[in-house]
Amino acid sequence: MYWYHRPFIWHSGWFSWIAPVIGLIVLIFFSFLIYKLIKNSEKHPDFRYEKNFETYDNSLKILNERLAKGEIGEEEYKKLKNLILKH
Repeated sequence: MYWYHRPFIWHSGWFSWIAPVIGLIVLIFFSFLIYKLIKNSEKHPDFRYEKNFETYDNSLKILNERLAKGEIGEEEYKKLKNLILKH
């Protein structure tokens, strides 16, 4: 009668070896996913910040060149600079 009163039925048969294999596959998958997320975040910390910074930098560079060439006056320069930095 002892064979009938096992505490957990999955301790014998095919499930006893398939459950650890499935668990290992899931663990490997999530480890790989976390690795890829960390690797990508190191490469590209924040796309939006870099893009906006480059846009502001280029806009201000062009604005400074236009002022230096005399294409715009000082008042227009200040107005355009404030407009660029506001966005």
